Amino acid sequence: MGHHLQAFLVRHGLAAVAIGAAFEGDLTLILAGVVARLGVFAFPAALIAGALGGFVADCGWYGLGRLRGRRFREGRLYRRVGPSVERMAHRIGPWQLVASRFVYGTKAASMVFWGLQGLSFPRFVLIDGLGCLLGAGVFGGIGYLLSGSATALLGKVQRLELWLLAAVVAGIVVVVAMHRVASRELGGSEAD
Repeated sequence: MGHHLQAFLVRHGLAAVAIGAAFEGDLTLILAGVVARLGVFAFPAALIAGALGGFVADCGWYGLGRLRGRRFREGRLYRRVGPSVERMAHRIGPWQLVASRFVYGTKAASMVFWGLQGLSFPRFVLIDGLGCLLGAGVFGGIGYLLSGSATALLGKVQRLELWLLAAVVAGIVVVVAMHRVASRELGGSEAD
């Protein structure tokens, strides 16, 4: 999937970054960093496109929470991750929107939750907008930095694709590890 997504990003540029960030998220942002490092588009533009795409999707989930939240709360997805979202929300309040970027599987449910809770839209925009920028910076930065390290190590070796693949895999491992640590933190907090 990563190779096809990277080819899509190269072919369609920043629009693909925005669309991918809206629908897929983390992997798109990591690959956008890799593609930016290759010079296909500017790194800051990739971060802005990724943050905007994620923000538009988040607004959609928030709106569904405002309009039809009770129905979503009864759904299978929300029943699975909702308790984790609610625990985090009770601990850190609306800033949980930022934390949801780094806790695998809680982002959409978090947007629905805060829509359902009646968080004002201006406050949602401020907090989630910051979260989108932070998430794009972290995940895009992982891709950009790891691909830069791979390029520096290449020297005379002409197998750039293998090194980039290794950089993407390493980035994914870092992201999965961050998600698991955060999920364990949440699981351990149940005893509190």
